[in-house]
Amino acid sequence: MKKKVLLINPRKGWRPALGLLYIASYLRDGGYEVKVIEFIDEDFFPEENGPLWQELHAYDADFIGLGVISWNRRVAKGIIAKIRRETKDKVIVCGGKDPNFKPSFYLENGVDYVVFGEGEETIVTLLNTLNRPDQNVAEVKGISYIANGEMVTTPPAPLISMDNLLFPALDLVDFDHYTDIRLGGIPGHFIKTGFMMASRGCPYSCRFCTDPVRVRYRERSMDNVIDEIKWQIQSWNIQGMVLLDDLFYYQDDRVTEFCQRIIKEGIKLKFYAQARADRVGSPQTLALMKKAGFIQIAIGIESGSQRMLDIMDKRTQLATMKDAVRKVEEAGIYSYIFLVVGFPEENQQDLQETADFLAEVKPSFTTVNYFMPMPGTEYFNEEDKNALEELTFSLTENQQEFHSEIPREEIIRFRNTFLSLAQRNANLNLLRYPSFYWWVFKLMLFQPMVLLRGLYKQKTQKAYTNYFEAIRTAMINNRIYGI
Repeated sequence: MKKKVLLINPRKGWRPALGLLYIASYLRDGGYEVKVIEFIDEDFFPEENGPLWQELHAYDADFIGLGVISWNRRVAKGIIAKIRRETKDKVIVCGGKDPNFKPSFYLENGVDYVVFGEGEETIVTLLNTLNRPDQNVAEVKGISYIANGEMVTTPPAPLISMDNLLFPALDLVDFDHYTDIRLGGIPGHFIKTGFMMASRGCPYSCRFCTDPVRVRYRERSMDNVIDEIKWQIQSWNIQGMVLLDDLFYYQDDRVTEFCQRIIKEGIKLKFYAQARADRVGSPQTLALMKKAGFIQIAIGIESGSQRMLDIMDKRTQLATMKDAVRKVEEAGIYSYIFLVVGFPEENQQDLQETADFLAEVKPSFTTVNYFMPMPGTEYFNEEDKNALEELTFSLTENQQEFHSEIPREEIIRFRNTFLSLAQRNANLNLLRYPSFYWWVFKLMLFQPMVLLRGLYKQKTQKAYTNYFEAIRTAMINNRIYGI
C-alpha cells in the first residue's frame, strides 16, 4: 500500500491554508502519513525555495496534492512542471477554487486528478481506490481525470458532515509563525491571533463573487467550534481569533449561542468576524457580541451607490447598509467595511455617492479593493485569463488595467478619498499597541533586510498596496515573529 502523501501550499500567505490542512487531517485519519510544504514567494525572494525542494525529494511521497487558488495558478503550474521533470512516478492531485473552475488547465499541465468541491473525504476515497487495483477510479465521486485522451468528470460527491468536523492539521505547519504574524490577524490590531471557520458557504450570489467549493451554507456544531477554540488557546496561547467564515453573522440565534458559550466557558479572546449588512440583527445581539469579546465586524458594503448594488446583485438596500454600520458602531464594536472600485458599469456619480455614504456613516475602518474579474464569474474573459496566468502577487494588486471607463488616476483618487473618510487608519491604529513599538525595534535591530527588501520592492515594482503590505510579506517568508 502506498501511504506517503505530500501536500503543497504553492505560495504561503498571511493566513494558514485551512482547506489544505483539513485535507491533511482527513488523510491522517484515513491511515496516511502526511507532510505539508509551504513554498515562499519567489517573486519576493528569488530562488530561496531550495531547501524546501530538498525536503520534497527526501520525503519521497507516493502522492502529491496541491491546494490552489486563482492567484497561485502560475506558481502552481511551475511547481507541477518541476515535479514532473524531476520525479516521473508521482500521482499528482489538485483541489481548490481554481482547479474547480478550470480542471482542464491542470490536467493538461501534468496533474493526474482534480478533486471537486469539499475534498476531505473525496481525496481519501481516491487514494484508497488507487491503492486497490481491483477498484475502478471512475466510481470515485467528485473528480476529473483524463482517460483515452478525453476529460472525464464523475458525479459530485456528497457534502461532508459538519457536526464533528476534524480540526485542521495545524501542527503540520509552523502555526506559531501564523499566529505571530500580527499584521495578518485582526486588521489594525497587534494581537497574537488564531484562525478558524465555524461555518462554510454563503447562500448569496453576488455577480462579482462565486464559490463552487462551498455553495451551501452549513454550520459546525457548537461543541465542535468551542472545542477547537480551546485547543488553539491551549496549544498556541493565542489572544485573538479571526473567524474566516464567509458569513459568520448569518442568524441571530446562532451568534447568540456562540457568545453565550464563550462567556460561560470563560474564554478570553478578541474576535473578528464577517457579516452581511442585512443579517446584522438586534442591538441586543451586538451587545452580547461586545461582551463576548468581538472587537471588529467586517461588512461587505462594496459601494455606496444603490444602482451599483443592484448591478452587483447584492440584494440589499443602501439604507440597510447604513443601519448595519450604525448598529455595529453603537454597540462599541469597530466596523470594518469592504469596498470595490473599478467595476465596468461604475461611473463618476457612483463613486461620489460612495464618498457621500462614507462621510455619513463614518465606519471605523475601510479597505478598498480594485475590481478584478474572478474565474467562474460572468465578468471573466479571455483577456483576464491571460493576465491570471502571468500573475505575480494577487488579482487585486497586479491588475494593470482597470475594466472601468473612468481614468485609472481618478479611480485611485477616489480610493484614497474613501480610505481617508474612515475614522481610523488600520496601519496607524497599530501605534495604539505598546508591543508594536518593541516589535519594530527588534525588526530594525535583528532583521533590517526585511524592511529594506520591503521598501525596495514597494518603490521599484509597486507590487503591494503599501509598505506595510511589503513588510508583511517579508515577515511571512522570513519567519519574523511578533512579541
